[in-house]
Amino acid sequence: MTEGTGRNWRGSPLDMGSGLDPYGIEEIVIEFEDGAEDKFRPKLRNEFASYELYQMAAYLDNIGEVIRKGQRR
Repeated sequence: MTEGTGRNWRGSPLDMGSGLDPYGIEEIVIEFEDGAEDKFRPKLRNEFASYELYQMAAYLDNIGEVIRKGQRR
């Protein structure tokens, strides 16, 4: 589910329909300030499953912690 014409998903678990698995997330893109980007796609299916998204959230949390530590120096 997307809002407006932007590429960002905005929603809650209630927007995912039945069950806890989100549907339709085929790619996660991290865009950096310098224009570079990292793209992540599921390897076994066409869409991400909930566990893969959980792991992505842990990865992004780790990246955020490294950035915060770098800013404190």
